[in-house]
Amino acid sequence: MQHPNKILKDFKRLHLLYKKGAVLTSFDTETSSLSPSKGRIIEIGAIKFNNKGIIQSYQHLFNPGLPISTEVENLTHISNQMLLKAPKIEEYLPEFIQMIKGSILIAHNAQFDLNFLNYECEKMNLRATKNPTIDTLQYSYFKLPKLEKHKLDYLADYFKINKGSSHRAFDDANTCMELFKILVNL
Repeated sequence: MQHPNKILKDFKRLHLLYKKGAVLTSFDTETSSLSPSKGRIIEIGAIKFNNKGIIQSYQHLFNPGLPISTEVENLTHISNQMLLKAPKIEEYLPEFIQMIKGSILIAHNAQFDLNFLNYECEKMNLRATKNPTIDTLQYSYFKLPKLEKHKLDYLADYFKINKGSSHRAFDDANTCMELFKILVNL
């Protein structure tokens, strides 16, 4: 499924949008697989903010209804035991969709997260998100074309951003927000 979100590529305009107080929501998902049709979202983390600061934050684990692989556990440090106690995404996805309403989304490799998010919406008969979106991966290529790598971890180290726990949704959303704020001011 191709997501209906418009990826903003007018990077020169982003600085102006941010300075004028646009509301943005940096978000990340952790998933049980690499394919939305074969997996589920197991965690969403998000931070809604503008140029004055953080407006709202969001973090939830979700029980995908199937065991996750050892590979996913090792990457995310989310265990099957943690997910057994977690609610189903159906309980909280409408709340998340309400939170992001009217904001510009920000994600690193945004297509991946948007595909999962909109696939979950489709399964619940919710409207797909259509928020304009900034992909910090593409943005970093634009702002730093000579940099050798553009992975979120690498960029966080490059800019000395505190990553918290990499591959945990809230910490990655925070890293992405901090990366965006640096890129928009370069």
